[in-house]
Amino acid sequence: MPGPTRPDISDMYYHGPMISGDLVREARRRAGLTQAELAERLGTSQSAVARWERGAAHPSLETLRAVVRGCGFDLAFHMSRADDSNVTIIDEHLRMTTQERYADMMARVRASERYRQAAHG
Repeated sequence: MPGPTRPDISDMYYHGPMISGDLVREARRRAGLTQAELAERLGTSQSAVARWERGAAHPSLETLRAVVRGCGFDLAFHMSRADDSNVTIIDEHLRMTTQERYADMMARVRASERYRQAAHG
């Protein structure tokens, strides 16, 4: 009898840049909306939402923000120096077993607690 299946970790991490279609689809799915429901909220057609999700059409940044807000979320931006440090960390964690990730997380929690205690005497 097969054991429980692991969740698809590709849903948690993106290995490349997220494109507008991915963002539209992710926001819509997280909101539990169909393409038609999202289109109605935005005052557009279901076919327009489908084109965005397929990458056949590329919505403007303002439209993306409206889509995300229409799904009940906010789209925030920040600028930081370009480096791949987070990608490296994510890739390292994806190679770990669940137990190794848990142990790594607990080690970081303990280090953070020691740092906080040292800072506050």
